[in-house]
Amino acid sequence: MPTVDDILEHIGEFHLFQKQTFFLLALLSGAFTPIYVGIVFLGFTPNHHCRSPGVAELSQRCGWSPAEELNYTVPGLGSAGEVSFLSQCMRYEVDWNQSTLDCVDPLSSLAANRSHLPLSPCEHGWVYDTPGSSIVTEVSELWN
Repeated sequence: MPTVDDILEHIGEFHLFQKQTFFLLALLSGAFTPIYVGIVFLGFTPNHHCRSPGVAELSQRCGWSPAEELNYTVPGLGSAGEVSFLSQCMRYEVDWNQSTLDCVDPLSSLAANRSHLPLSPCEHGWVYDTPGSSIVTEVSELWN
C-alpha cells in the first residue's frame, strides 16, 4: 500500500504553481473572514414562542403585561417563566377571539386543568423575546 510520501513523489513536489494556488486560495478565504465571523454573532436563535392569533387583542383589552400574556397563553412554561421545548414548538388550540374568555384566567373556563387543553404546532410563526434581529428572525419573517 502506498504511503503519503509515495503519492507526493508520484504527483510532484510543492513547487511554484502549488504555492501560487495556495496563496490565492488563502487570500480569497481571507476576504470572506467577516462572513465567517458574522455567522457566530448573527446566527443565534433568541428565545421564542408560538404566535397565537387573537392573543394581542385580548392582551390589550385585558391590560396584561408581557409576563402575564406568556403565563396565560404559552404551554409548558417552567419555573420563573423559562422557555421549554414545548413552549417553543406548540400552542394552545384556543380561539382567543371568544367573548367568553375571562381576563383573570382565560383558560379556566375552557378546562379545569391546562394539561387537558388541546395543543397544536406553530402555524402562524413565532414571537421572539429579544429586541433586534438576527438571521433567524429575518428568515422567520420571510416565511410568515
